[in-house]
Amino acid sequence: MDPGEVPSESPADDERIRLWLFVTALSVGGAERTLVDLANGLDHERYDVTVWTIFEENPLAGRLDDAVDLRTLGVRGRTSADHGFAVEAAENPMDYVRAPLRFLRAVRRERPDVLQSFLTYDNLIARIARLVARETIVVTGVRLVPTGEHDLAQRLDTLTTPLADHVISNSHAGARFARRHRTPADRVSVVQNGRDLSRFRGEAPPALRAELGLPEDAPVVGTVGRLIDRKGHDELLGAWPTVLESVPEAHLLLVGDGPRRRHLEERTERLGIADSVHFAGIREDVPELLATMDCFAFPSHYEGLPGALLEAMAAGLPCVATPVDGNAELLEAYESGLFVDVGDEQALARGITLVLERPEFAAALGANARERATEHFSLETMVDGFDAVYERLLAERAGE
Repeated sequence: MDPGEVPSESPADDERIRLWLFVTALSVGGAERTLVDLANGLDHERYDVTVWTIFEENPLAGRLDDAVDLRTLGVRGRTSADHGFAVEAAENPMDYVRAPLRFLRAVRRERPDVLQSFLTYDNLIARIARLVARETIVVTGVRLVPTGEHDLAQRLDTLTTPLADHVISNSHAGARFARRHRTPADRVSVVQNGRDLSRFRGEAPPALRAELGLPEDAPVVGTVGRLIDRKGHDELLGAWPTVLESVPEAHLLLVGDGPRRRHLEERTERLGIADSVHFAGIREDVPELLATMDCFAFPSHYEGLPGALLEAMAAGLPCVATPVDGNAELLEAYESGLFVDVGDEQALARGITLVLERPEFAAALGANARERATEHFSLETMVDGFDAVYERLLAERAGE
């Protein structure tokens, strides 16, 4: 049977709100983790939640609760030999036409109450779905403020943003972006990312440092994220020799994988720092890894509202980050973190060194970061935020 033709329960048989969450694939990424947490966290007595994906490869599918349905349009994707956690492209380019058509037929036939998309390609398809099922409330997402204004996909996303019934951004910067591009203010909401903060309160297992190749008493600076250009790993490696001049026993832990891993590994060799830099790859034990760190570095070029930085805050780590959109909404300068300019390797080195050499200052930053995460960025707060938007839109639709 065509994946897009799977029948669903009739509204007459179930009075719950039928919510479809639509994403390209459940890959290992921040938006995808947010989607999974949202799908699991909503009240399933109130919501009938279905997650739709375009690709059939979904590494995070196992994290969905049993109460959440997963439906896929069945597109087979190519994954990179270097980082098999993410789908790079469809094996058959025609699927970029066939799969959206299957999804649009499913929307028109089943007419969910709310359709929520998250990323650029999903947003474009969801907005077209609004034209074939007027009863369905279409909510699209802004996950970061784009920098590729001349990229065709981004331009289409920007131009079609006003077609959605509503836009939810995970940052105030994203909301401002949507309003600048002709989306009325009353059709834009901010629901910032949240995490299950209780997962980041523990200690690292005794054997973890040995497994990672970290000396027992060495200061550890770490970062978590995809190994892609905008995450600033090149600058972090460039800053590391300067850090070692002041703290020669320090070690650097890079958690994550991506297309730049080979380049970064080769750069550590050229810089002569390979003995103190560790590539951990994709890990399921991020809370335990954070517990091994003494400082968290996050020199991103641009962000939405990064879950990795939020998790480091929840773990009580002093953070050295760039003051880009998202990062600046999470941290407060000299209160819960230190900011350094994008691309400034020397400033990054100074910030990391300051944290490592002044433990009392580092402890204060970490404690303030944890308190801020607890007060403003819990998973419950995020789920309640989405729920409030959905309920308001449904009430407005019912009153029309």
